[in-house]
Order: sequence, then structure tokens, then C-alpha cells
Amino acid sequence: MKKISISKKVSTLMLRVSLGAVIVFGAIAIAALLILRGGVFSISGELGVMASEDSRAALEERMIDSLALHAVHYAALMDSIMYSYELTTEMIANAAGDIARNPDKYAPSPVAPPDPANGGIPAAQLIWAQGMEFSAIAEDSALMGNIQHLMMDIIDKGTEVAYFIGSENGYFIITDYYSHQNPASIDPRERPWYRQAAANGGLTWTDVYMAVSGSEFSIACAMPYYNNDGSIAGVAATSQNLIYMVEEALPDTARTIGETKYAFIVNELGQVVVSENMKTDGDGNVVWEDLLNSGDAELAAAAQDMVNRNSGVRRVRMDGREYFAAYAPIKTLPWSFVVAIEVEEVIAPAMEGGERILAMTVDALADITVIVFMVIVAFFAVFVLAALLIVYSSKRFASALTEPISVLQDGVRQIADGNLEHIIDIHTGDEIEELGASVNKMSHELKDYIANLQTVTAEKERIGTELDVATRIQASLLPCIFPAFPEREEFDIHASMIPAKEVGGDFYDFFLVDENTLAVVIADVSGKGVPAALFMVIAKTLIKNNAQLGKTPKEVFETVNNTLCENNSERMFVTAFMGYLDLRSGKLTYVNAGHNPPLIKKGGGGYEFIKTKPSILLAFFPGREYRQDETVIEAGDVLYLYTDGVTEAMNIEEEQFSAPRLMETANRHEGGEMTGLLEFVKQEIDLFVGGAEQADDITMLGLRLNSATLRPNA
Repeated sequence: MKKISISKKVSTLMLRVSLGAVIVFGAIAIAALLILRGGVFSISGELGVMASEDSRAALEERMIDSLALHAVHYAALMDSIMYSYELTTEMIANAAGDIARNPDKYAPSPVAPPDPANGGIPAAQLIWAQGMEFSAIAEDSALMGNIQHLMMDIIDKGTEVAYFIGSENGYFIITDYYSHQNPASIDPRERPWYRQAAANGGLTWTDVYMAVSGSEFSIACAMPYYNNDGSIAGVAATSQNLIYMVEEALPDTARTIGETKYAFIVNELGQVVVSENMKTDGDGNVVWEDLLNSGDAELAAAAQDMVNRNSGVRRVRMDGREYFAAYAPIKTLPWSFVVAIEVEEVIAPAMEGGERILAMTVDALADITVIVFMVIVAFFAVFVLAALLIVYSSKRFASALTEPISVLQDGVRQIADGNLEHIIDIHTGDEIEELGASVNKMSHELKDYIANLQTVTAEKERIGTELDVATRIQASLLPCIFPAFPEREEFDIHASMIPAKEVGGDFYDFFLVDENTLAVVIADVSGKGVPAALFMVIAKTLIKNNAQLGKTPKEVFETVNNTLCENNSERMFVTAFMGYLDLRSGKLTYVNAGHNPPLIKKGGGGYEFIKTKPSILLAFFPGREYRQDETVIEAGDVLYLYTDGVTEAMNIEEEQFSAPRLMETANRHEGGEMTGLLEFVKQEIDLFVGGAEQADDITMLGLRLNSATLRPNA
């Protein structure tokens, strides 16, 4: 019997074991890949459906919350707009009533008829009833024309708002941007806003009507004004283009709401009174869409909810499409504001996500099919060329290498999809484990960053809103309607204040202490921003209150100084100049508390600085006495007050505008109007500083004594 060496047996045994292991392992691997292929297809399909449904539900929930918030916000915004129109209408009606009841106080101020050349720019126009002779209303309309200055001052640039008064004598004065569209004749007494306000006898919101131009749907806030005998003299009104109201309350929010969003307004009867698709019938009457009788039950229920003055969000069908509609009541009128977005747009990302998952599944199946084919080829190659140890070691190495990478890839994909709570759990003891820990740290820091960013953004928005309100409040505290004393011809006065920040510490004031004494004040509080603005309000109030108690400028400053020194823990102070002008004699009695010396122009000469020795600052040391000086201002003389924001304005080379340049600038100005003087100085400052940022508040006040009524030596 032939002997077989041990080496041969070992070799044969190793070969058999190797070949058997390769066959078994290869068959198992191929079967596993086939099973995996089928499992991937099934699981991916189920995951795709689940992810799509979950995403859709999340998107709908988020959109419902967002829409509800926007509806409440925009309803409140429209409330504020309508409330401002009520205040404006009352102001115009009160001014018109004063003219009607006190004609001797006003000089004629004729208003021109509509001029097509004024189309697109604000203009006051006189329109009277057809068939009426102008001579019948000429005198009365010229007197009432004094109202045009007020209406021109308050008209909003770039808006669809018109301000007008209609007289019982058959004419009305209108201020708007549509001189090229307004008719030449119309009787205001036949307009719906006139009839409704006259019938109600007070502030009235009208029904929707067609504007005089015949092209806009409008609503008006109207209020009658009366003669001395109690009879109605006319009606003042503020008219708003309804479509513009919706556009103004609903700006471009496509990034936060959506591209298909649109808004409309529903009245107390469930009718759509404002929308982009408003229509009229053959007689020119507005056709309302009745939502209470809508064919869609959810839309009708939403309309009933609006009628009941409730807020909410519903999924409704309009014009054959499904929408999410959010609504909230408008408090000023019995209306509700509605904002809607198509459901299809809301769920589109979820549908796209499902399609992407399906596409990824198809791609994965193709890749797995290729892998299966390659494994079969490798199986036969390994079966012929490799031994069991090489095959086994290779498989183990591949498995050990690729598994943590797959876990890492899956974890990164979940984090990228927004699941910042996912934790990657890898324990390989090498660079892959460190990479997984770094990704976990990055996810945690990203989550904290997003939360902090949301908090910071909300806080910035809140602060910005409060500063905007503070700016408007501060502006309203200073005299801002010019001419300030239209019934007084003895003098011409104008002032302006431009804060360096949202609010400032400068202020000016002017008021009549008595019938023949005009007080002028200009001051600068130390510092800037909100603290200076608060201290400014206190100082301004104290100065005016003490002046109106009959005190001299010296006594006013001594009293105010002592009051401001009390509890002044922040050590703030005020520089101020105050003067009393006797309108009969022209004598100017003044006190300077550490402020810049004013400029004065006397006779035919140029501007010079008033020679005065400044006293101590206000709020710095209690119990101090202030020096009071006097001078005489004659007919035609000009007094110019300012703060250091004028002389210390700097250009990009850090050069100051300076007091000498200010005096030279004032002397170059031609004309006697105080408005022109202040505007000329401000233009020169702007040219000097160029692109440099404004560092301090710029405040100016100009006063000219007219020669027509001055009585020297009185």
C-alpha cells in the first residue's frame, strides 16, 4: 500500500477544508445578499411611506401654527392702521370745525381744482357739485382752504389714503395722489361717507363703496363738524383703498408662509368685503361672496366662527382647491382678517421626500444587484485561487472596517435630516470612534446654537419694536406742526430735531407764556439713547410747567436745576438756553445754562453770536443762581438756536463743522422763511460730513420777528 506523507495529508486536509469553507461561505454570502436585497426593498418602501406621512403631519401642524400667528398679527396690524385713521379723521374734523366756527381767525387760502399735471404727487384739490356756480362757494371754500395745510402735512407718502372734507354748501377739499383721475365736479353730500356720518352724528366707519375715481373699492372713516349754531357744516373723512389695506397688512412673506398665500377680509355677515377678486354688478353695486352659504361645509363653519368673533385655522375648499385658512377678528370693525395657503404647497416637501426615498431605494437595489454579481464572480475566483484563511481573514477585515462606517453614515444622515437628538454609538477604539464622538459634539452644539439664535432673534425683534415706539413717542412730545401759530403774524418760527440713534437727548420747545410773551427753549441732555431721552422728557416738562407758572427764565432754571439734582444718581446733566420774547417791545430776556451761544441777525447785518456768559449746567450743582441777560429784537431780526450736534458734526477726516462755519453758512442763506434757513443749514452739514455716520443729535430752532405787527417802545 502506497504511503502518504503527513505533509500530503495536511495539504489535502487543508485543501478540502479550504474548498469546503469557500463553497459554504460563498453560498451563504450569496443567499444573504439576495435576502438583504429583498429586505431593503421592503423596508425602504415602508420607511418611505412612514417618513412621508410623518413629515406631512409635521408640516401641516407647523403651518397651522404659523398661519394662526400671522392672522392674529395682521389683524392687530390692521387694527392699529384703522385706529390711526380714526385719530386723523378726528383731528381734521376738529380743525375744520374750528375754521367754520371762527372764520375771523383765518385768512383766505384758496384751493385749486384737480390738475392732471399733479397725478402721482400729493395735492389738495377743490371739487364742487355739478351745475353750481363757483362764485356761490368761492368765499367759503377759500376760508375752509386753511385745512389743506394740515391734510398735506399728514398725507402718507406712497399710500392709497385720501383725506378730505365735504361742505354742506356743496363742495369738498380732497388731498390725495390722483389729481389726474378725480372728476371736475361732484356733490359731496351725495357720497355715502357724507350721508352716513351726517346721519350718525359722530365718528363713523362707512360701508364699502366705489371711490370718486371710479376704479377703487374704498372704505372711509368719517366725522361731521358743526357751525356755531349747532347745524352741520360738513363732514371730514379718511378714505382707504381696500385692496391696498390688505397688501399693506400682508407684506411679502413668501419665505415664512408660502408662495400661494393670499388674504381677504370677511364682515359680520360672513361676506367677503375685501379681496383681490372684488366685482360689481351692472349697476355698479359691489357683489359680495357669501361664505356662510358656501358649498364647502368647513368654509361655512369657518365663516360662522368669524361671525362669532373667534380666531382659528381650518382646512377648507375654495375655487376647487384645498387651503389652510387662518382667521382672527379685527377689533376696530366687526370684520375678520383671513390668510390662506394651498394645502398642496404645504405638503409638497413631504411628497418630494417620499419620491426621493423611492428613488434612493431603486438606486440601492441596483447597487445591491451589482454587488451580488460581483460576489458570485469573486466566489469562483476565491474558490480557485484562495485558501480558507485568506477568504476568512478578508471577510472579517471587511466586516470590521465597513460596519462602523455604515453606522457613522446612518447617524450623519439622520442628523442632516434634522434629528439632532440622535447619538452615534461606535466603539472601535480608533479614528472612526473619535469621528463619531466629534459628530455627536457637533450635533449638540448645533442644537444649542439654534436655540440661542431663536432667543436672540426674538429679543432683537422685541427691542427693535420698542425702540420704534419710543422714537414715535419722543417725536410726538416736541412741537411738530408748522406753522405752529397760524393765527399769530408777529413772528415766524420753525424747529427740527434729528436724533443720532432711535431716540435722543436733544429737545426744543416754544409756547406762549401769555398773550404777548413767546418762550423758546433748546437743550442737550448728556449721553444718547433711551437714558438721555427719559431725562429729556423730565427736563422739558419741568421747564415748561415752571414757565407757565409766571416765573422768569432765571427763576425757571433755578427751580428746574434744584429739582433735577434730586436723586440724580446717574449724574446726568443738561445744557439749555431759554428766552422770553416780548412781542410788543421786542425785548428778549434769556438765560444760558452752559449751552452753545445762539446766533442773532439784526437789521441789515449778518449773523453774530449773542454775547452772554453761560451759567452752570442744569442738574449739576443744586442751589446755584443763574445770570439773566436782555437784548432787543427788532422787526425783521432773526434768532437761531442750535445744539452741539450742529457745530461738532464730523466728516470722515474727523474735522468738525465748527461754530465759525455755522455762522458763515447762516450768512450765505437767502430768504426770510425759517423753514428754509433750517433746511439750508442741514444740507450744508450733510455736504460737509459726506458719508460719515451721525454721532450726535442735530437740533435747530429759528425765530424771526415780523415787521408788520411789531410795535417798538411799547
